[in-house]
Amino acid sequence: MTPLWTKKELIVAANAIDPSSNFLGNVSGIWGVSIDDRTIKKGDLFIALKGDKFDGHDFVENAIKKGAYGIMVSDKKLANKYKALLVKDTKIALKQIAKFSRHRFKGTTIALTGSSGKTSTKHLISNSLQKFGKVHNTYGNNNNLIGLSLTLSRLHDYYNYCVLELGMNKTGEIRELTKIAKPDIALITNVSNSHIQNFNNEKEIAAAKSEIFLGLNKNGVAIINSDSLWSEYLIKKAKKSSAKIHLFGHTKVSNTKITELIDDKEGSTISYDNTKNWHLKNLNTTQAINAIATISVIKELKLCHTTSEKIISNIKPLSGRGKKLTINFSQKHKTYVIDDSYNANPASMKSALCNFYKTKIKLSSFKTVLIIGDMLELGKDTTETHLALIPMINKINPNVLITIGAYTKKITNKLSSEINYNSFLTTTSLLKKLHQFIKPNQLILVKGSNGVGLWKLIPVLKNINQEKCNVA
Repeated sequence: MTPLWTKKELIVAANAIDPSSNFLGNVSGIWGVSIDDRTIKKGDLFIALKGDKFDGHDFVENAIKKGAYGIMVSDKKLANKYKALLVKDTKIALKQIAKFSRHRFKGTTIALTGSSGKTSTKHLISNSLQKFGKVHNTYGNNNNLIGLSLTLSRLHDYYNYCVLELGMNKTGEIRELTKIAKPDIALITNVSNSHIQNFNNEKEIAAAKSEIFLGLNKNGVAIINSDSLWSEYLIKKAKKSSAKIHLFGHTKVSNTKITELIDDKEGSTISYDNTKNWHLKNLNTTQAINAIATISVIKELKLCHTTSEKIISNIKPLSGRGKKLTINFSQKHKTYVIDDSYNANPASMKSALCNFYKTKIKLSSFKTVLIIGDMLELGKDTTETHLALIPMINKINPNVLITIGAYTKKITNKLSSEINYNSFLTTTSLLKKLHQFIKPNQLILVKGSNGVGLWKLIPVLKNINQEKCNVA
């Protein structure tokens, strides 16, 4: 096999020098790129980045012990000592390597952004494309500048597809990312008021998301959610980049048009274009919209959408993004946990509560437990936005409501008097008492912003001490 990077390519890409004249020695090249000595693999290039709280140069020796074939540093003494490549700034060098990699890649690049659903949609697209060729994609949600640069630095030029997730929390970030990604297809899943504390209004968020079109290659395609309040605005922005427009959603003008979307058993059933009753076994109606966005990509690539349908039908939600967990207390007594703990904004919280209500109706014999944490980065409207959840919570009428944080606590003051609630300031304080709330035959939703740390609850719930929970 051909190595990921040769010595010559790295020197050219990073504008590096080889002070010892012995970088890589007799090794033909490197097979991976890493900035973390804890997860480095044999054959990797270790790039020593400097951060606010760490300096990768302090971990060079450990990276070599763990099998790194090559090192890249910005310290001349270390470069000579460890036969490393020397660059002026390792973070800039990583970015330059990413640009070089993207330039040499001749496959198709799909980039996506949005206020929610980015990682889930990337997961659906990547899995769908695997039937049609080799696919490289963003790992997890590493969607900032370093994450994108790392992803592209690991891209083999002989792959067929590259799927990139682009994230932001302020204006200008998507612009920088898309000009590195240079997508052939750019997708915006949706626009809502997440991260609004860094913007004056939602229109500014839509404008920031629309920057993804600035990096589109010639004859590029812009895929836009036609159901979005900002669809016309996004279309105008995409046209300025001479993009071909592809709309998906319920509206009549949609190129991929949803004609029916219903809850069905564990998942949902969707009809679109001439496709009838496509059953998604594990994806709810919110995730079904992500599936339609994926089909839009498949159609633009002129690939077989029925093949993708079969793949998506069996895909389960990712951890933290609606994945369903089961606590088995006994053969007859189970509790279900909907793990939506990764993050939350007003739109995704409302969607999660609506889907939870629908699931409650299906599992009417189960008692319901809502565990919701604060939604962060909402600026001056934070209190009002949290209080807007009250009607939906009252409609669910959970047997137990658990809030984590100062803003969700304010909800409890105006709830129906029938709802039993418990408020905690932090996830850590809840963890100490979590067992007393978890019983057999419950349906539990865990949802909150990432900064609240509700994801810490999931390993505990997975391994709940069954002996401390009495079977009802």
